Amino acid sequence: MVRHESRPQREDSRAFRRGEDVNAYVETDYLLALAKDSDWLKARAEEELEEHDVVTSTYSYLEILLISERHEFDYIKLFSNMLEVVPVETDEERQIVLKAVNYFENGMTAFDSFHAATAENRGHPILSSDKAYEDVDPERLPLEPTEDA
Repeated sequence: MVRHESRPQREDSRAFRRGEDVNAYVETDYLLALAKDSDWLKARAEEELEEHDVVTSTYSYLEILLISERHEFDYIKLFSNMLEVVPVETDEERQIVLKAVNYFENGMTAFDSFHAATAENRGHPILSSDKAYEDVDPERLPLEPTEDA
C-alpha cells in the first residue's frame, strides 16, 4: 500500500541544483504500481518517488475507478493516502478527487461521481436527465421534458 507520510522536497537532487523543475507527471500505471501489494513496476516506481516530486491529474484517479472491477481497494483510504504521495496540481482538483471517491463508494459510476464532484466544487447545478444526481449535493436541473412542455 502507499506510504501515508508526505515527503519533503529533495533539495539535493541534480535537477533542483540546476534550477530545473523537479516534478514529473505520472499516470495510472504509476499509481497502480504504488497502490498494489505486488506489481512488476512497484520497485521502479518507489525508486523514482525518491528522485522526483511527482504530480498527476484527476484523470488518473478517475481511471483507477474505471478499472475498479480488476482490483479490490478501499478507495477512500487509498485515494486519501495516494493524494499525499502523488498529488494533483491544485487544491480544487484534490477536493474533486476526494468528493468523487465518496460518491463512487456510495454507488455512483466513476464518471458520474467525477461530474457530481466537479459541479459541487464549482458551485454549479447539474443539467441532466440522469437521476443518479438527485442524491448528491449539486442540484439536478431536469433535462428531460416536463409534462407541461
